Amino acid sequence: MSEAQDELRLLIASYWKPLAVTAAARLGLADVLGDGKMLAGNLAQRIDADAGNLHRFLRALASIGIVTNHGDGSFSLTEMGQRLRSNHPESLKGMALHVGTQLSPAYAELHQCVATGRPPEGIKYGPDGFAELNLDPAAAAIFNQAMVDNSRRFAAEAARAYDFTRFATIMDVGGGYGAVLGELLKAAPQAKGMVLDLPHAREGAERLFAAEGVDARAEFVDASFFEPFPRSADAYVLKYILHDWDDEHARRIVEQLGAAARASGGTVLLIEKLMPELVDANADHAIALYGDMTMMLWNGRERTEAEFNRLLAFGDLTLTESLPLSDNHFLLVAGPA
Repeated sequence: MSEAQDELRLLIASYWKPLAVTAAARLGLADVLGDGKMLAGNLAQRIDADAGNLHRFLRALASIGIVTNHGDGSFSLTEMGQRLRSNHPESLKGMALHVGTQLSPAYAELHQCVATGRPPEGIKYGPDGFAELNLDPAAAAIFNQAMVDNSRRFAAEAARAYDFTRFATIMDVGGGYGAVLGELLKAAPQAKGMVLDLPHAREGAERLFAAEGVDARAEFVDASFFEPFPRSADAYVLKYILHDWDDEHARRIVEQLGAAARASGGTVLLIEKLMPELVDANADHAIALYGDMTMMLWNGRERTEAEFNRLLAFGDLTLTESLPLSDNHFLLVAGPA
C-alpha cells in the first residue's frame, strides 16, 4: 500500500468521527456525566439508551478523546468532552448539533452543487432560508446556538486585538443570540449595544444578555439588514454575515451598512475568514476552504481581502485595517471612503 493511498484511506474513513460527536450531543450524555464518572449501564438508564450499544459507543468516543474508559465499565468526560456540556463556558454542543443535523446532510449532496452551480435541491437559501428559521423554532435554536458557540471565541479575540472602548454604541448586525455583542460589551463596560436580527433570535438574545450580565446595556431590534436600519451606532459589527450571501445580496447589505456608517460616522468591523490568494495543503487554508464549501451549499462564499474591499466599495466603504485572529479569521476594519 502506498503512502498516498493510506493517507487517502484514513481521510475517507474519518467520516464517522464528527458524526459520533453529534450523536453524543443529541443523546445529551455529556450533560448527564458532568464532572463525575458513571457505569455505562447506569448512564444508559439516565439517557434512555440501549446499554450494550451505549457501552460500545462510549468505547468509540474514548478512542477519539471524548471520554475516558476506566476499564471497569465506567466512563468520564475528558477535557475535550467537557465542551459537549450545555452549560460549559466553552461549550461546542450547539456546533456539534449544527454540523451533524444541518450541515452533514447538505454535504452529502455537494456533488449536485458542484455539477449544477446551484445549492442542492431541497436546501432553502438566501432570504427564504433565513425566513424559514422563523417557522422552525427547533432548527432556529440549533443554528443560533451553533453561532453562539463559534462566536464567543472570535469576539473575545477581536476585543483583544482592537480597542472597542472607543465606542459608545455597538450594533451587532445579524447577530442572532448576540454572543458577539455580549463579549464586546464586557470588553467595553461603558458602551451600550443592540443586536439587529429577525424575530426568531429575540428570545435567545434576551436570555443571553441576562446570563452575561449585560441586559441593562443591550437590546434586540427586529429588522432586516436588507432594509434601512437604525443609523445611531458608533460601531457596526458583522460576524459571518457577508459570507452567507452571493455578491448580489452582499452588495445590498453593504449598501445599507455604508448608509448607516456615513450617517452616524460609525466604524464597520467584520469578523470573517479570509480566502488565500493561492491555496495549498495546509491547515489554515483547509479551514478557509471548508468554510467556502459550506457557504457554496447555501449560495454564499468566502472572500479574499481584495474581494472584501471591492464589495465594501458598493457602500462607499474602504478597509483600513486587517487584524489576524486565530484559525484564519480576521477582524477587518472599514470606514467611509
